Amino acid sequence: MLKKMVLLQKLVESGIIAVIRHIPEDKVDKVAESLVVGGITALEVTVDSPGAFETIHRISKQLKGRALVGAGTVIDSESARLAIHHGAEFIFSPSLHEGVIRTALRYGKVAVPGVMTPTEMITAIEWGADLVKLFPAATLGVKYIKDIKAPFPHIPVIPTGGIHLNNIASFFEADVAAVGIGGNLLDRKAIDNSDFNKITHIAEQYVTSVQVARSKS
Repeated sequence: MLKKMVLLQKLVESGIIAVIRHIPEDKVDKVAESLVVGGITALEVTVDSPGAFETIHRISKQLKGRALVGAGTVIDSESARLAIHHGAEFIFSPSLHEGVIRTALRYGKVAVPGVMTPTEMITAIEWGADLVKLFPAATLGVKYIKDIKAPFPHIPVIPTGGIHLNNIASFFEADVAAVGIGGNLLDRKAIDNSDFNKITHIAEQYVTSVQVARSKS
């Protein structure tokens, strides 16, 4: 089992957590490979996707040593446990659930609950969360993140929702740990056409944008 510090470092290494949701099962392995070739080091498979646990098991073995694979949209401890037993190294939730956090910690995995308010942020950390997912990021806006980080600079934040190439730099200016990106990263037309090189190219663009933004902070 990887030590927690190594997991945390790998999770935020590229600055991007790719959110894999409802990708056709016959293409998801190649999509995952394409993202990693593009420089992304963390892939989140949402458990509401068909065959999610089997996908986590398969691509975690496929990408071992190159990227972390975790579970997303986890709202109960049993789903967290199943995901971990299938190879998930981190657990993302869209909302705040103490049981999910406790389960992730029990197995030495990274717990990232979804929060929106200062009270939820503090509660998440008190329950043992390693980082917090701020959702929906684009709706709340960068200014909100800056304002909420002012009294809580020690809480690592991963904004998710509505982040794209034209605004990603502004989020890193707000001192976020990483960002979660789904639809804007995973071009549906490219996937439908099995154009996996395009997926890699888009991933490279996002990773480069993060590198540039981090170098200026």
